[in-house]
Amino acid sequence: MKQILIRDFHELKHFDFKLAACIGYFDGIHKGHQHLINKTIDEAKKRGVSSAMITFNPDPWTVITGKNSVNHITPMKEKVMILEQLGLDYLIVIEFSKDVAALSPQEFLEYYLIPLNVEALIVGEDFKFGYNGSGNIAYLKEHAKHHFDTVVLSIDKTNSKKIGTTLIVQSLLKGDIKEANELLGRDYEISGYVIHGRKQGRKIGFRTANMDIVDEYVIPAEGVYAGFVEVKGKTYQAMLSIGYNPTFNHTERLSVETHILDFNEEIYGELIKQSFVAKLRGQIKFNSVDELIVQMNHDRDQTREILNAREAQL
Repeated sequence: MKQILIRDFHELKHFDFKLAACIGYFDGIHKGHQHLINKTIDEAKKRGVSSAMITFNPDPWTVITGKNSVNHITPMKEKVMILEQLGLDYLIVIEFSKDVAALSPQEFLEYYLIPLNVEALIVGEDFKFGYNGSGNIAYLKEHAKHHFDTVVLSIDKTNSKKIGTTLIVQSLLKGDIKEANELLGRDYEISGYVIHGRKQGRKIGFRTANMDIVDEYVIPAEGVYAGFVEVKGKTYQAMLSIGYNPTFNHTERLSVETHILDFNEEIYGELIKQSFVAKLRGQIKFNSVDELIVQMNHDRDQTREILNAREAQL
């Protein structure tokens, strides 16, 4: 997949090859997005043109609202890694600014979509674009019909709800990993660098890797989770804790710590990737450290059972 960054439409030269393209911010690359991407690839093959995703960076909503700190399901680096696996020919990233936000639908067509030599634009039925979202499907079909075809897909739903980023974020914030993963079509993941903690976990037999989360990931609800962690290119079973450690080694700052099963290496400074397969329980304040140890041993056994079952399915 080739990547093209457009910093300013004034510098955008007319592409000498045609595209079938989908367009949007695509946070999560969830099942609904994947449906749109697969349709884009199919449309490109049918027409004998290149397939592309047109997206934006930073998140248009953060630019329009002026909010600098907004968490996402898939920050841009994560998004690129996922898209690499889906088979698109091009990822076209438009650098989003207040000037871009102020463009009318017609200006956006003329400054971006027409120079990009789009032959088919694949969009969801709720797609909007241009200043204040004033452009829609009807506008595209009327004003862009001499330049490209507009292919409209119906919205994917689950239990009568639209499969969307908001629903996935709500699931993560509730700790409903099962629902979030079902909507994503894969296990949710976060990445972080291993940093020095207070090294208290090793005193009770549960050495942990403290994660300094990179980028603006949505962090699931406090609790204990089972998942897989990737370290130095290898994948291990892991038990992840998110919270303030109410019983032992209490912290004022939200702690994200992963206990990697059958692993005893020093990995400070390493970038690790942690997936969420299942939530084991919420955070509990135990009456003693001994009670905590008993529960953590149970959590570890449950983690092995869940992840062994997952690996057996692969």
